[in-house]
Amino acid sequence: MSEIVNQLLGDKLFQVIGSTPKSIAESLSKIDLRGKTNEGAQLFAISVFSAAVNKATLETFLADSRFSAIRPLISASMSIQGRANMTALTLLGHCLMTTPLARDVNFSSEFRKKMGQEHLWAGELSSGSLSDKQKEILKEKKRLTDETAAKALGSGFLKLTGLVKEAMNEVEADLFNTQIQAQSTVTQGGGSALGSSGFRSGESSQGRSRQESSFENIRVSSNIDAEIPEDVLNYRRNVLRQSDVDILDSYDRKGADRFISDTRQLIASDPSGNKTRAASKVGK
Repeated sequence: MSEIVNQLLGDKLFQVIGSTPKSIAESLSKIDLRGKTNEGAQLFAISVFSAAVNKATLETFLADSRFSAIRPLISASMSIQGRANMTALTLLGHCLMTTPLARDVNFSSEFRKKMGQEHLWAGELSSGSLSDKQKEILKEKKRLTDETAAKALGSGFLKLTGLVKEAMNEVEADLFNTQIQAQSTVTQGGGSALGSSGFRSGESSQGRSRQESSFENIRVSSNIDAEIPEDVLNYRRNVLRQSDVDILDSYDRKGADRFISDTRQLIASDPSGNKTRAASKVGK
């Protein structure tokens, strides 16, 4: 009986323990990062930085003009009430610290010295110069996060964004719900390029996203609620800056499926929302 209960609650575990590698991978699947090395590098920097600093310092860093391309993507996928989800970004940063690429990043190298180990799962944080409070927080994060999943998130992210030109292995592909191509394109250096296929065979992006997303109800009338995915609402509210009245008007005109599908296409094609907001001035 406990197995049945665990299966029913498995994908909601983050409600108790916070972000997990799986929940972060699902959040990242709401935006199109495939082959986007520039955005991948920016998110890598933001995440590793967040693992070493407090929330106020992260928000100041994220406001830097150099991160203009990644801010709307974070807003659409890894934010709470319009602000960066520090817990998720911090965990992603620690997962990225497990990758070989982190060894070539000066910031992560210095952070490793402060931790006294290569990454969160490499030891018991018995050395280094972290405060006792920092060690306590990191030990709890380590306890709650599976090491295999953490490493898969880090390495899978690099392959997804093209920062590493290799195809995902089975564990990484399962985490990101991507399809491993039978024949990947071999690069001149002997590596393999990540294929363009984004989802499992026979499964649409809309269907997959609807299954994995959290939903929020918006009151349509006195006794009817519209169930809308949180990533769709977040983009409409915080990126397009639409009111709930505007959102419900669009929802009513298009119907649920088309409204969700159109919004997710906009998230992928216009993550900053600039084009869509400009078009709305002359009619939608």
